[in-house]
Amino acid sequence: MTRRILITWNQVEDDHYEALRAAGPAALTWDPTRTAPDVTTIAEELDEIVDAIRAAGHHCTLVNINNQLSNLLDAIAAERPDAIVNMVEFFGDDPSHEAHVAGVYELLGIAYTGARPAALERCQRKHRAKAALAHAGLPTPRYVVVSGRGGDVRVPDNHGLRFPVIVKPATEDASSGIELASVVADRAALDARVTHVLTVHEQPALVEEYVDGRELHCALIGNPPEPLPLFEMTFTDRDGPDGRPLPKIVTYRAKWDPGSRDFFDVDGRCPVPDLEPEIVAAIQDLAVRAAKVMGVRDYARVDMRLDATGEPYILEVNPNPDLAEHGAFMQCAIAGGRTFIGTIQEIVAMALARADAAGPG
Repeated sequence: MTRRILITWNQVEDDHYEALRAAGPAALTWDPTRTAPDVTTIAEELDEIVDAIRAAGHHCTLVNINNQLSNLLDAIAAERPDAIVNMVEFFGDDPSHEAHVAGVYELLGIAYTGARPAALERCQRKHRAKAALAHAGLPTPRYVVVSGRGGDVRVPDNHGLRFPVIVKPATEDASSGIELASVVADRAALDARVTHVLTVHEQPALVEEYVDGRELHCALIGNPPEPLPLFEMTFTDRDGPDGRPLPKIVTYRAKWDPGSRDFFDVDGRCPVPDLEPEIVAAIQDLAVRAAKVMGVRDYARVDMRLDATGEPYILEVNPNPDLAEHGAFMQCAIAGGRTFIGTIQEIVAMALARADAAGPG
């Protein structure tokens, strides 16, 4: 049966990747022998999702709400969708509004994909998420939260954390605010980085013990959540100007700037070939438990690190992760025997089932 599906997303600025493609190959400033790779544009990723939904026989419309609530409401009124594919990750300058957009769908009684408002807000507030995980007895790196204004604030002397630590904005996502300098090994660098986060990002700083080990992501799909094959982030060994090894982390530039050295230093593989089955099973079980604690729905991704003894620690629970075919979530789905088109249709079907049951969201 043909259903009406509306895909909502939010983009205000021009796509940086489209500008790079239009400019053509250019030598990288840090290595003139290389050029930046041709990265899939946002429009191309969205078109692939639209095509997957239409392949199921549905009518599908895509709308960029462009930071305007009126655009969202007008599109809903015009399309009268049976379900919405919610791909809105931000709204305005307030990170919490991601959850509020989902709240609009709730108030209108329209089924939609992914997490409900409470889960979106809980996961976005990293310190609150860690507190919930720790309360449930799930392992997450020890941490403190520092609030206040810039240079007037210091981490308490009795913070109880072991160096090195990593300093993050407490309510950002997509690696925003994460740089190589975020990992610090002494008190002076810690104070400087906390001041940077409080001043530049104007939000609390999350300071947590840095787990210097393998980074593994466990994607989940369905209700109840089904764990998929693991994805591992891989890193190039590189020393800093002082001759010391740089931290192996996914910085903002590694994720979003294809011309940066950070981008070239990070890769991924799925499935992970050299983990013992019992370790894989333990990580997948931990991811399922974390997803239930956080209340995510339909699909999610839980990011972890292994310490020197092989014990996993939860870094984040990510609701509504990127659905692009090349992204970590979809690579896990494909490694588990699904197809890109089939996975998109499966997620849409979950929302349609809720619409047919006349349940909330």
